[in-house]
Amino acid sequence: MISFNKARDIVSNIGQLGSERISASKAVDRVLDEDVFCLVDSPPINSSLKDGFALRAEDISGASSESPVCLVVSGTLWAGQKDMLEVRKGQSVRIMTGARIPKGADAVLPQEFASLQADHRLLCLAPTSVGRNILKKGADVKKGEPLLEKGTFLTPPLVGLLSGAGVSSVRVVKRPTVAIVATGSELAEEGKIDESEKIFPSNRATIYSWLRRYGIEAEALLCKDDPVVLRELLDSCLARFDVVITSGGVLDGQRDLVVSTFQELGVEFLFQRVKMGPGKGVCMGVKDKRLVFNLPGGPPSNYVAFMFIALSAILRLMGQRDKFPSTIKATVECDVKGREDWTQLLLARTRLQREGFFTTPVFEDSRLKRIAFSDSAIIIPEGVRHVRAGQETHVALFEMPRIFLNAV
Repeated sequence: MISFNKARDIVSNIGQLGSERISASKAVDRVLDEDVFCLVDSPPINSSLKDGFALRAEDISGASSESPVCLVVSGTLWAGQKDMLEVRKGQSVRIMTGARIPKGADAVLPQEFASLQADHRLLCLAPTSVGRNILKKGADVKKGEPLLEKGTFLTPPLVGLLSGAGVSSVRVVKRPTVAIVATGSELAEEGKIDESEKIFPSNRATIYSWLRRYGIEAEALLCKDDPVVLRELLDSCLARFDVVITSGGVLDGQRDLVVSTFQELGVEFLFQRVKMGPGKGVCMGVKDKRLVFNLPGGPPSNYVAFMFIALSAILRLMGQRDKFPSTIKATVECDVKGREDWTQLLLARTRLQREGFFTTPVFEDSRLKRIAFSDSAIIIPEGVRHVRAGQETHVALFEMPRIFLNAV
């Protein structure tokens, strides 16, 4: 066995996959594998920030509602219009938001501070200043300027920034291909409810759904406890996928064949037990840059091992650094027990109140409900025997949005 922290150190050293060039519009939640520079000035022209009138600020310096200044309106400009109008002394041009500022104009008077008369005269009811309500060329982004650095995680607003900068494609870290293999002759495929005394592979469904959340289309497989069938399937998975996750068959039972089969296929295991509970039976191995994770079959153990070890490793393959579950300090609402010899990870529900974060373990007898109704895990380090109600401890967040949506 190795410690929980040692296992996480090993995961931290995983490098990212190679890269691919994709459309920038499809790059959300991906990690850049190149520095990106702006390709255009945006806006490409000096343009109006308001619907109003382009004019010379000095012409209306003394304007007020009691003493309006009269100008001649010599035309109209719309966004996208290329007419090259010019504003001379005593003139103005009606202008719409986004339209090009005409030559000679140095300000835009919003239409609410002006009164357009029937004879093309404009009564200006307030003064303005040079540059007012004008968006300068390149005010948002300038051609050639550094935009985003390699390693940036692309959020929806950053994809919008790329679009505005004229960037139509980007090089990003590849998403890994993943196989999830649920093992055990006691398992049945979803939907086959007529198979007596069989259980459905809920672990596989949970893992598959988490991977989908990160944009990974995994292949979900099922294998009975047959050495020949298992070896053939795992050998195929090692040839086809970047990551192979198995569920079940990782301890020392007579029919626990997965680890030994992987070893026969050339997998080198980096660890085969971790001092964590639940989830101590998690194993991690490598073969030709492919990652292998053997997760325990018990649902809570499987879930905790996946969330803290396997998922973190997969996200690092995708270029996302520091992707262990985010941790916060939270007040425990009841006494919880730790262990002298391992890190205890208790599935919990955490909420945000005005006084801070509060957390309590999920005490459902049902293993599946314990997972389903948790959004976090209380972390009790090795050697800590008790955390008393009212004390603070570290909590790993699995479902950050739900926690904040439920904030009081």
